[in-house]
Amino acid sequence: MLRLTSICVFLFSALALAVNSGYSLGAVTLLLASIYLLWKRPRLNMQQPDYLMLGTLLLYFFIYTANMLYHADPTRELDIPLRALLAVPVMLLLIAYPPRAAAWWGGLAVGAIGGAALASWQLLMLDMLRPQAATSNAIHYGNVSILLGMLCLCGLGWARASSYRLAWISLLLAGGMAGILGSIISGSRGGWLALPVCGCVFSFYYSKGRSTYYLAALMSILVAGSISAYMLPDSPVPQRVKVALEDIKEFKDNDNATTSIGQRLEMWRTAWALSDEHIWLGMGRSGYLDAKQKLAEEGKMDVSVKDYTNAHNDYLDALVKRGIIGLAALLALFLVPLALFARALRHGSASTRPFALAGVILCSCYMIFGLTTSSLTLNIGIIMLIFPMVILWAMLRQQEQAS
Repeated sequence: MLRLTSICVFLFSALALAVNSGYSLGAVTLLLASIYLLWKRPRLNMQQPDYLMLGTLLLYFFIYTANMLYHADPTRELDIPLRALLAVPVMLLLIAYPPRAAAWWGGLAVGAIGGAALASWQLLMLDMLRPQAATSNAIHYGNVSILLGMLCLCGLGWARASSYRLAWISLLLAGGMAGILGSIISGSRGGWLALPVCGCVFSFYYSKGRSTYYLAALMSILVAGSISAYMLPDSPVPQRVKVALEDIKEFKDNDNATTSIGQRLEMWRTAWALSDEHIWLGMGRSGYLDAKQKLAEEGKMDVSVKDYTNAHNDYLDALVKRGIIGLAALLALFLVPLALFARALRHGSASTRPFALAGVILCSCYMIFGLTTSSLTLNIGIIMLIFPMVILWAMLRQQEQAS
């Protein structure tokens, strides 16, 4: 079973961007393998933090499911919160049979490199304007790509203590750079907002116990890397930034909601206005779409955004559809695991910290992604949050017990 969980964890990340729905293969296999717990019944030695993690997943599932049933939303809407419920037996399986650390870190690097290679081929050989690798959307590809890249960099502490130190450091650095490259060529601006946040976290973490000159050097590397990405020949970064600034100015001066940024701003404004009418329980997916249609017919909302099924912002989408209670469940899904990982990062042993750091980066990235898109309304979004979360938690707990 240890070999099976290791293979599944490796495939989960390795196939995430290079194969259509590749992230589902490892997740489904882990879910099926968790049936083994029903008759084997291994000793789990659960602690209070484990129950907090499980409780957060279950809370998110039950609140969102109850809200959807209350609003009589289409049953297909249950597909997204169901992922949180299905992650519970997977977490129990991984606590009982934790995968090898090499499978996790290796899968991340292979996934980031594979996704960037496929996206580069789409850009250079197919002349695709917004490469998306094997995903269905350039935005979600760019976000997951940079996430895998940042998670690779979290493993450098583990790599330094491994048997094949140089090989692992080289592989994880290559995965980190590939993840950033994939995000850049995708043109997904929302994901770029995570770079400075992750850079600051890495700088303070890797400079801990060292002189201020070490921190200054790391920050200088971060700034130099950002400038290089902006100044490289044919880089899409300056063009995308310029377009974003022009869209914001056009929306502010002329109320133009037909541009990419303008549509987002219009959706945010509409969602915020509608949320006042049903502040506690929201208005559900169907009610939200009906209200948008009515506003468009009355000329109170630009018709270019009436057919979008979400608010392109996880927080506003939760607020307008599920109310304050739903927003609280979403924030708990981010903040409770973030607090648990941060506590382990601060007080844990050296062997646990790479996994705790990855957990902090995972939650932080998703909180940033949710500012400009509704990450958790698609399978790739919810799966690439929930399953890495329970994988990292199980591996962290393994290191705690081993130390």
